[in-house]
Amino acid sequence: MKHNILVRDKNKNRECFENKNLMDSLSKQSDLAPKGCHNGCCGVCKVIIHNGDYEKLKMNRKHISEVEENENTVLACRVFPKSDMEIEFIPRTKTNVEKDAFVFGK
Repeated sequence: MKHNILVRDKNKNRECFENKNLMDSLSKQSDLAPKGCHNGCCGVCKVIIHNGDYEKLKMNRKHISEVEENENTVLACRVFPKSDMEIEFIPRTKTNVEKDAFVFGK
């Protein structure tokens, strides 16, 4: 079954199958979703789900805290739509990337 996904920060809609995670479905349109690993390790697909029903797989606690998950902030690569949804990608900032960065030669 297909569901309509509105990506608020891009003001674009895309149909997604419920047996495919949001990241895989949305990344088919190059300017709609950030490029990432698609398996929960990198955290670039962090989204707020404003409304809609979904099923989710286990979240990587390095990127999504339990509190965030309970407030509908999840990784798009770990979420499968079960209804029409409205989501918003959370852009990575220097602050939230620095903790994951490795500096060579220091």
